[in-house]
Amino acid sequence: MATPLPIVKPDAAERFSRICSDCGICTSSLRPHVKEACAFLVQKYDELELTVQGHARRAGTDEVYFGPYKKILRVRRQRPIAGAQWTGVVTTIAMRALEQGLVEGVILTGTEPGTLNKPQPVLARTPEEVLACRGNKFGLSPTLEKIDDAIAAGLKRVMVVGTPCQFHALRVIESTLPFDELWCLGILCSDNTTHENYMTFLKSVSRSPDTVVHMEFMPDFRLWMRHTNGEVEKLNFVEIPMHEIGPDLIAPSCRVCFNYTNSLADLSVGYMGGGMPDNQWLLIRNAKGWRLLDLIRDDVELSEPTESGSRALAMKGFLSQLGKPYTKGAPRPVKKLIAFLQRRFGPRGLEFARTRVEMKLAEGLFTVRRKAGHREALLVPRYAYVPLEKYVLPGETQPPRPPVGVKRPRRLATLGKPVKDRILESSDPVGVG
Repeated sequence: MATPLPIVKPDAAERFSRICSDCGICTSSLRPHVKEACAFLVQKYDELELTVQGHARRAGTDEVYFGPYKKILRVRRQRPIAGAQWTGVVTTIAMRALEQGLVEGVILTGTEPGTLNKPQPVLARTPEEVLACRGNKFGLSPTLEKIDDAIAAGLKRVMVVGTPCQFHALRVIESTLPFDELWCLGILCSDNTTHENYMTFLKSVSRSPDTVVHMEFMPDFRLWMRHTNGEVEKLNFVEIPMHEIGPDLIAPSCRVCFNYTNSLADLSVGYMGGGMPDNQWLLIRNAKGWRLLDLIRDDVELSEPTESGSRALAMKGFLSQLGKPYTKGAPRPVKKLIAFLQRRFGPRGLEFARTRVEMKLAEGLFTVRRKAGHREALLVPRYAYVPLEKYVLPGETQPPRPPVGVKRPRRLATLGKPVKDRILESSDPVGVG
């Protein structure tokens, strides 16, 4: 019998220096699957979307930007949960899943004791344990390590609340796990870093960095920081001193991520397409996603998504600066004016979400081509090129196209579970309840 690979846990700095999102595969008993499962070795998003959701992204629809889905809705909890990131939608879904016996455990990210927001993987067995994990944590977290604990506890019905890169790994190995049911509740994620880098960032942007509980880059083009006393501190994007912070804030793995909207989840929850101030958006991706929404229909207000403005100017400005070193920029009064114009005329709702997706795809492809061009076919999903057809990346002369004549590794037998084995029978209701 072959000797199992040892479980190694390099420190955060070492993982950060590599293209590693610290998902938890490498640092658990799942490590033998890493070459198949890691999105930053050989991504399989195109194949996995087809396997997990039953179809590829449909041309001419918002699936081009957001991945396969059944329905997009705006959502807010009628009675917000104190201490939640927004109103507590993700927390409520996970709590109801335990209360109603849909799952026996929820793998998610909590807070390390003695800190305000340092992430720590958790296997929650009770609604109270889920509630204690409420709120977003800005920092890489090896959440999938807790799969080991779920297996050791003999759990058969498990929910994972995770990020896109975590779900890429999870979907690849799903058929090898001893669970009868796996529920994937996805959070949307674009940029992340280590907790140490996060604290350094706060010192550059906040008047009181040691009291910041939650932080978010909001659709009103401002950074919102919530403090322990409930105060929300706001800073215009254009006033963030990136020339002081430097280019190494964001994890290298996030620089080459192409799945901000978490398209492999059953239900994706975020805020970019939800509007302001408390609305989030839901992307119901399959019948399991409808079932998760059903858990909270009595707790939330649902509505159709809205949109306004155009991303054209935002994308033009973004591409003009892509790859250039950070500078101090314009005088403060000019930055204030720019911020006002962004809020007055910039994209909102779904158009803001499309903007953010296109920016991430452009940044990711630009970074891959500049630093690892020989691996483009392995790192970049084919769907990433479609939204970029109308743009030209810096230093290039035509819109990007996928590499031709480059062979990818053969599809692996462990790639997800067949749709018929994963998705519950459902009428896929489309009404807003």
